[in-house]
Amino acid sequence: MCLRHGRGPPVTPAADRYVFATAFAREEERLALGEALWDPGTRERLAATGVGPGWSCLEIGAGRGSVAAWLADRVGPVGEVVAADLDTERLKWLTGRGVTVHRHDVVTDDLPEAHFDLIHARLVLQHVGDRQQAVDRLYRALKPGGHLVLEDTDTASLFSHPAQDDFLNDVKRAAYDVMCASGYHPRCGLLDVQLATDAGLVDIVAEGRSAVVRGGSDAARWFALWLEHLAPAMLARGAVTEERLARAQVDLTDPAHCWLSQVMVTVHGRRPASDSLGKVRTAP
Repeated sequence: MCLRHGRGPPVTPAADRYVFATAFAREEERLALGEALWDPGTRERLAATGVGPGWSCLEIGAGRGSVAAWLADRVGPVGEVVAADLDTERLKWLTGRGVTVHRHDVVTDDLPEAHFDLIHARLVLQHVGDRQQAVDRLYRALKPGGHLVLEDTDTASLFSHPAQDDFLNDVKRAAYDVMCASGYHPRCGLLDVQLATDAGLVDIVAEGRSAVVRGGSDAARWFALWLEHLAPAMLARGAVTEERLARAQVDLTDPAHCWLSQVMVTVHGRRPASDSLGKVRTAP
């Protein structure tokens, strides 16, 4: 399943490419730091669905597999967890935890119909083209009554600073210009509400969470590695200089600075227990 151009900024075929699918020596560290920042909130929101023994779960864009491993612990040996990603090398360790690992493109690859009690996707839809097509496919893969939890960011708050109105704003703009050129949507967290509604989900609830980040912390390191990963493309576009990026990295390691992260928006909805097929089922 591979999504082509849906809602959000226009995407050209040349730009329809995951922006982080490039060589980066510290990618494992970047992903681990992202898990540390966002996993606690994700686990809390997934637990609120009631996920437990016997559930069938799909983790789309599983990354290093931390959420899939947590789901496996929740559903137990009688449940099922499938971890799907474009790159499965980092997920192989999950097979020892009873998780099935699949290489999967959320834009082009099909999913089994009406199979899962819970599907979760974090930081996935904001990178794809036809977002509505993707959500529609995830909807169809839910059992009637099943839960879909989408998590994407809204970037408006990033680098909000108590003393500097323009703190890293030029670097932020240059980084997101690179990402948007590859189809990224900087407000996708809010967009997910409409995508879920148009897919036919019901009982939709949406909320946002953010973190206050202090320079030099592990969370700050995540942002530093984000800029480091994107630096070659940013420099190639001429949007920033090496000197400006070096100064930004110094600011990110300085404990005198604190700033807001992006807002992670969680959208939770359910496939109606009675769907167009006329089958009635109540999810666990």
